[in-house]
Amino acid sequence: MNSPESNIRSIDRKLSLAPIEGKSVKNSSGLVDTRLFTGDQQLLLKMDPQTCLWYFQYTNTGLLPEPLKGKFTGFKAGLRFAEDYFSKRNIRITRVED
Repeated sequence: MNSPESNIRSIDRKLSLAPIEGKSVKNSSGLVDTRLFTGDQQLLLKMDPQTCLWYFQYTNTGLLPEPLKGKFTGFKAGLRFAEDYFSKRNIRITRVED
């Protein structure tokens, strides 16, 4: 486990999601996986140690939406993409865990 004083972070980070209060969750291709809000399904932003590119992955079985199948050169770029993607669907990222 990394110490709080260390700048070293995990290469697997969990994104916690929640619907924006007072708005309905929407998705252009159908339903959003509601298990993301209950904790039964978790979205990870992971780094491939061979290429150093970041990508999204579900912890349980589930089809990742096509826009989230991209690769990113840095964690911050992936996180910004996720924030933009989910904000358009009335979902917010509440926490990022190592």
